[in-house]
Amino acid sequence: MWTPISDCGKQLTVHSRIMEKNDAFIKLYEIVEVEFDQYKLKLIEKNNFPATEKARPVLSCSQLKKYAFEVEQKG
Repeated sequence: MWTPISDCGKQLTVHSRIMEKNDAFIKLYEIVEVEFDQYKLKLIEKNNFPATEKARPVLSCSQLKKYAFEVEQKG
């Protein structure tokens, strides 16, 4: 189940999967590193296909909320 990010400290850890979506695409990322309020992401999938680009953006919690990222909740 995907949940909008509202509390980065409680919802996001290393290896969490997060999703960015809009009308044109859906991108899945894995958080590979957390440093204070900076989350280093690894693109793993785009539109249900394995990622061919090696995108590694670094975003803050406020950016993740602003761009309406969602986090995968286990269970």
